[in-house]
Amino acid sequence: FNLEVWEKIVEELKMVTPNGKATYPEFLSVVVRVMRKLKGEEFTIQLGHLLDRVVISELERSGGGNFAKNDEEEKNFDGVGGGGEDSTKQGSKIMETELPLSFLLATLSLALHGTVADRIRVLYDAMLLSSSNEVTNDKMDPNDEQLQKNKLVPGKEVCQMIQHLQNTCQLVPDSQIVETDSKIPYQTFRVGTGAELTERARKGYGGKEGGEGVTKAGEGPVSLEEFHDILKSRAVCAWGECYVKKAGAMATSDK
Repeated sequence: FNLEVWEKIVEELKMVTPNGKATYPEFLSVVVRVMRKLKGEEFTIQLGHLLDRVVISELERSGGGNFAKNDEEEKNFDGVGGGGEDSTKQGSKIMETELPLSFLLATLSLALHGTVADRIRVLYDAMLLSSSNEVTNDKMDPNDEQLQKNKLVPGKEVCQMIQHLQNTCQLVPDSQIVETDSKIPYQTFRVGTGAELTERARKGYGGKEGGEGVTKAGEGPVSLEEFHDILKSRAVCAWGECYVKKAGAMATSDK
């Protein structure tokens, strides 16, 4: 689907998820309702089953255990790749787990038909929405509330979004490899967290594959342009954008 559909979905989500969280069936019900309203009853997301698999993997990763305990249970959950709104009422209790809206939108962005610049903007807007929900629920520091007025995103939201992109397989494998403290008899490595990858992008890191920081400050709020730089950095490299050699601060692989 395109940006028009995306923006309508987000507007609807603002009204029904004041706490910034939703179960996957609740999220799907909004997505399907908006799509059918705009495009007709037969409108569906191409490769929607991919979104289902990504969300189910996240639920299992976060402690939900195995999603489908038997073949019949898996058949009962069709998600966005199958029967749609009504069918999501069935299936495993794992579907009752609430997920951050920012994660659900990061997952949904996999189905967005648009440019890289569009994708970056909608993810940035998703972080603004997440931080505005914290303001509404009195969870945000007064300084962060001021950031909202200036259209800046708190650093913690950026770390969380990078983690979401990692969990939804939108980062290249090479960027996720970080060194451990074990260097004898040889250097060992592990998969970095979203916070670690963000820190490496903002502050820079050493080694043969090292690089300089891409933001003015190593911590604190981030602008849209800085978020773009973080995603394009070698430390994060969302969608392989670090391999694009076009000139310009906001250059992407878009033609």
